[in-house]
Amino acid sequence: MTLGKKIKQLRVKNNFSQPELAEKMGIEQSYLSKLENDKSIPSNDIFNSLLNAFNLSLAEFCTDMPQGEELDRLKQIPDIEQYYQQIEKHNQTTQRQFLYISSLLIVLAVSVFYIGKSKLIFPEIQYQYESQGVLFEGETEEMLTRWQRFLTQEQQGDAEYLDKKRLEMRERINETHISMFNYIGPSFTQQVEQGTRVYKHRKEKEVKRAVNGWLQVLGVFLFSSGIMGFILERRLYAVTR
Repeated sequence: MTLGKKIKQLRVKNNFSQPELAEKMGIEQSYLSKLENDKSIPSNDIFNSLLNAFNLSLAEFCTDMPQGEELDRLKQIPDIEQYYQQIEKHNQTTQRQFLYISSLLIVLAVSVFYIGKSKLIFPEIQYQYESQGVLFEGETEEMLTRWQRFLTQEQQGDAEYLDKKRLEMRERINETHISMFNYIGPSFTQQVEQGTRVYKHRKEKEVKRAVNGWLQVLGVFLFSSGIMGFILERRLYAVTR
């Protein structure tokens, strides 16, 4: 639709005759006739008078404006040119945001998927440490398993003492286990109420952790969202290219 046809359409819609509209705009009827026949382009002041006559905003007037050569012709009116420059600037800003967000989603997707796949943050190898019992102050690790070595010859020859000592050491055996996903060395000590426990690394096992699977799923989802963002950007802003 050309500018002239739009003016005529609005005039008919508002039940204005040409003389009535010309009077409202403060122009000659002959000049209005030229405008409706697309034989002239109004000045910026006359264009604003036209908007006031129909009680329209610039945005409302431009809602169904044509593209191509006709729009280029209408951009001779400063207000229309400025309006479309603002729209173009807004579209460019939104387009860049689309591209930035889509790129960020893909970067996040690759990172999240890699974290889940490599198990770097949430390892699935569990290390198990074992302690035979509590060591009292001054005792070494071998006290619980090789206590006979710490007896005097006199004590070793006393059968009654050996039986009591054997029972005592048997009661002191109290195994506890600690499992962790971080390897902290072949052994470590832990202070307890009665003394010290020495934990030694015994074995390790694989423990599946659901979080790694969910991270991979999230990575695929974010990657798909990023690709869809690029596709939508191309479709939404194809006209501006």
